[in-house]
Amino acid sequence: MSGPPLEDGEQVVFDHVPSLRRFKRTALLMIVLTLFPVAAFLIVFPDTFWPAVPLFVTTVLLAQERVRLGRHRAWITNRRIIQQGGHSIALDDVENTRAEGNGVRLQLAGNIGKGPKLFYPEDGAALARAIMTAKGDP
Repeated sequence: MSGPPLEDGEQVVFDHVPSLRRFKRTALLMIVLTLFPVAAFLIVFPDTFWPAVPLFVTTVLLAQERVRLGRHRAWITNRRIIQQGGHSIALDDVENTRAEGNGVRLQLAGNIGKGPKLFYPEDGAALARAIMTAKGDP
């Protein structure tokens, strides 16, 4: 897909393509954290296959996320953020952005809870700045 359908006068300012390198770091962290339940299962159930269950579940989740990695693509235009699935967020609705964990969290106007997140940016701080610059805030 070359890009989303744009409205009159709309231009793509930033093309957010999820980073495979960033996904690999997240996957490594998940596997390391899974080793603790594996060790606990080894102690409690030493002669069974139960210790493999947490690692199997983590592997299945990571494989699914890897297949769906391209679905996290987004385009930041001078008017809105267009996500791969066609959902868009007007830049006027974005109050603030912040890089957190494996993505950039958008704080939307009037939203008390957590806002949407753009996953696996190569540089989260740069993506957050690009969104705020496209909005017109320095």
